[in-house]
Amino acid sequence: MMNSPEQTPESRPARDRRVGTFTFGAVLVICGALMLVSMFFPSLDLTLALQLSPLILVCLGVEVLLASRSGGKIRYDWVGMVLCFVLVTAALVFFGIAWCLVYHPEAVIHY
Repeated sequence: MMNSPEQTPESRPARDRRVGTFTFGAVLVICGALMLVSMFFPSLDLTLALQLSPLILVCLGVEVLLASRSGGKIRYDWVGMVLCFVLVTAALVFFGIAWCLVYHPEAVIHY
């Protein structure tokens, strides 16, 4: 019998699990949502969000433990992590500029 071009699920090589993708995707969504909400509600106190920021590490740790439990080779998504860091940093800078322009334009724009 000849080999068919289609492989059965049992014969496919195990796919590498990229750890960090879900956690950093969630961080992007949450940070973006917090920035958006704070633009419309400037009196919103974001100190609770800053105090809960270590949960990012907890979520990443849980994701690593769950990935190692399922077996297979684990790959850390370093490119995704670095890209996420750059995106969040750029978003924070742009958010700070926008916030200052909206709520304290005299401090940014000198007439």
